[in-house]
Amino acid sequence: MTGEHRAYARNFLTKAEDYLASAEDNLTMERPTPAAGDAIHAGISAKDATVTALTGMTSKGQNHATAAKELRQALGRRNDASAAERALRELLSSKAEVEYGTTLITLVKAEALVRRARTLVELARQITLLGH
Repeated sequence: MTGEHRAYARNFLTKAEDYLASAEDNLTMERPTPAAGDAIHAGISAKDATVTALTGMTSKGQNHATAAKELRQALGRRNDASAAERALRELLSSKAEVEYGTTLITLVKAEALVRRARTLVELARQITLLGH
């Protein structure tokens, strides 16, 4: 991977960490809808960091349905590949409900989404910064 791609991966990781910190803050303040939205964006940015660190690039389409598959392919046979794919799928499946739906997100649901994002951000951190 080139230095430029490494820098892109680190930038995506920074975004993921910032979104996750905001999600955590929103949970603390009992604002579940923004917490859930931030968790979703943290997961997407973590996917971008991970895939870029492993392959040198990531897709940036509006179709998030392919994002989990892209993550799984980039992770290959890693032990955490299946769990990471599941976490991202769960986040993405909540995106429309959180961002466009009329139902308010519960604190329990937001906590679950933040946990998924935390998993993905930690994985991205290990791969992007530590190389493993």
